[in-house]
Amino acid sequence: KSAVAVSEMSRRVTRSMSRRESEKRTKSPADVTEHKTSTRRLPAGRVLPAPRTAPIENEHFGLIQESVGTDLYKLLVAAVLWNRTRGVQARPVLLKLISDYPSPNHLAEASISHLSDLLHPLGLHNSRARRLVAFAKAWVQNPPSKSRRYRKLHYPSHGNGLDIRKNEVLTEDDEREGWEVAHLPSLGPYALDSFRIFHRDILRGLAQDWNGKGAGPGFEPEWKRVAPMDKDLRAYICWRWLKEGWIWDAETGTKVRASKK
Repeated sequence: KSAVAVSEMSRRVTRSMSRRESEKRTKSPADVTEHKTSTRRLPAGRVLPAPRTAPIENEHFGLIQESVGTDLYKLLVAAVLWNRTRGVQARPVLLKLISDYPSPNHLAEASISHLSDLLHPLGLHNSRARRLVAFAKAWVQNPPSKSRRYRKLHYPSHGNGLDIRKNEVLTEDDEREGWEVAHLPSLGPYALDSFRIFHRDILRGLAQDWNGKGAGPGFEPEWKRVAPMDKDLRAYICWRWLKEGWIWDAETGTKVRASKK
């Protein structure tokens, strides 16, 4: 009887072990890793920033570029200051800088120490001051013109500009892609996007503003060909397309008709 009990117990243990091995083999990868997965939560009091937006019936979106877009000098200086800087910090600095140095000629002659003091609230004020003076001197030496374009390597996409030599000047009849302000130092993608959206049509004599004022038949504004990486500029382009009845996908550049509801 004792031998029978031992034998029965052995069979039960064997069956139990077999079931466990079978369960291990049939579990899906999700089942196996499920216990290792934890839900990430934002720290208390912290929220993710919402994309900037404005009602489509508004005349303006609220970007600084809309205030200075018809003046190329002010627009580019603003873009340089706004890059990686909060607007609430940069706006008073811009107003003071433009007041003290109202043109590229004035800025080219600026005292580095005075300009550095003015830029102090933005951080990196010494290097910013030197870069702005270099920008202004390059402008004075070779002002932006619709008849001269230059490459910006890997702008707007990786590989762009590889077919153009450094410092090569593209004329108006050259079909290669270049930009009228790309020869100026300190202008990165944010500044170039701002230039294209808010002023390029003006510089090229195609319109009186970035909304196509005074443009001829068949005119297509430059902003429709810009796909910015900056979140505020992206939001602005989305807003502009929506005002025209389109939903624009910033990742793919495609658009679909917006609902009339």
